Amino acid sequence: MFKDLFSTIAVVALIAPGAAFAGSCEDRAAFAAEVQPDIDKTFALMKAQDKPGFTAMLPALQKRFATLPATMPAAERCGSEVRVYDDHQFAAYTAAKQAGRAIDGFPASSTFVMRNLHYAELAYAVGWIQYEMEDYAGAKASYAKGLAIAPNQHDLTKEYVATLLGLSAYADIPPFIDKFLATDKDLEAQGRANLIAAKGIGFAGAGNMAAAATAANEAKALDPTNEYADLVLKLVAQKQGAAN
Repeated sequence: MFKDLFSTIAVVALIAPGAAFAGSCEDRAAFAAEVQPDIDKTFALMKAQDKPGFTAMLPALQKRFATLPATMPAAERCGSEVRVYDDHQFAAYTAAKQAGRAIDGFPASSTFVMRNLHYAELAYAVGWIQYEMEDYAGAKASYAKGLAIAPNQHDLTKEYVATLLGLSAYADIPPFIDKFLATDKDLEAQGRANLIAAKGIGFAGAGNMAAAATAANEAKALDPTNEYADLVLKLVAQKQGAAN
């Protein structure tokens, strides 16, 4: 009996790479369905700048946020489809399917489906509310956890940089942005320019005006009218004028 059981498991592993127990798929789907109403309500309150409203939502959001895993769950077979939980990863799976090649053990013929678990939105909401409450250290920790789960999430990246600025953690900004830009593939030119200009602000805050000017000019090469790059160049000019 045990031999037959082991043989069955081996066959399933070959024909369904990454197969998950049904409970895994169901539990994740249930979490996403349960958290979405709170996410939608919170984002509406945030958009309306209803501070009492979104502040009141924070404890419930934090309770859910505390249950999140350290990383995004890997793609898994759920019935007839392969569910992918990260939008950047989903782009890679879609490209592999179009190219007719297997990816992570799943054949190109698989039906890949993107299922948003709302992990990134949850991290964004918790961090954003903490920032608005001037809990900058808390916001930084929440955004950092969110980025560990969804490393290429653009909104989390921008808010994390803003939080570093709020904490005057200037030296931390350039290496963080460089790491992000080295792996990101789909941030638009203006968004990249904004981050490079923010890197310049980090350099300026740390007293490295030459590096700040270089970053600002790099940002303007991508976006000639970038206001953040202009701000950096103004800071550099003021510093150089004061030194003369």
